[in-house]
Amino acid sequence: MAKGIVAAELPSLEVQFTAYAKYRPAQNTLQGDGKRILLSQSDAWMQQAKLMEKKVFTLTETGVAFFSFRKSTLDFEEFEQYLDKLCAERGLDVDEIRFCLVSCGPPGMGS
Repeated sequence: MAKGIVAAELPSLEVQFTAYAKYRPAQNTLQGDGKRILLSQSDAWMQQAKLMEKKVFTLTETGVAFFSFRKSTLDFEEFEQYLDKLCAERGLDVDEIRFCLVSCGPPGMGS
């Protein structure tokens, strides 16, 4: 029951995406507007969600999947496809991974 109450207060994946896409933008670029995310920002998000700590994903796996899009940044729609791809490759439930990503808090708030 408490989980339902907490889940109702969680931000959407898109809201979290925007926050992390603004987090630590690369210098000398137009990054940081919240519309596109870098691999380093995505990895920081996954680390905060403890997905790297629990060995759910490795940096190599996230890098290979990210760069399969042949872009240096992904928009939200592409990011969702990226998550689907990562989860399919590992046989994971994408909804569980999304829950981890929305429940980990804003950037820099490691728990």
